[in-house]
Amino acid sequence: ATSRSIGDYYLKPYVSAEPEVTVHKRSVSDEFLIIASDGLWDVVPNELACELVSKCFRGQVRRNVYEAFSGNCAAAAATVLAELALARGSRDNISVIVVELQRSLSSSSTSTSAASSP
Repeated sequence: ATSRSIGDYYLKPYVSAEPEVTVHKRSVSDEFLIIASDGLWDVVPNELACELVSKCFRGQVRRNVYEAFSGNCAAAAATVLAELALARGSRDNISVIVVELQRSLSSSSTSTSAASSP
């Protein structure tokens, strides 16, 4: 509802159209990037999200999720996070993108996958 209310003048004192932006210098130890909407972050702490994505990349995720995406770890991780947000009762839109950074450092291809829930 917030994104739809940005153009509503009477809500101007309460809603900002300015995005929250943080810039971090990337290092060789960075494994992945999680980009997600409030539907995830309202119910899943950063630490848990990172732990789950790490487990997906190490192959410690439910086999059927991993196989459904032909071994694409980023897709499996995004799906697991979206499903967790739903299971924890998120009432907001849930969009999750996981970008595998390690592979992109060693080759020109980057594994990027998204999961979304209405």
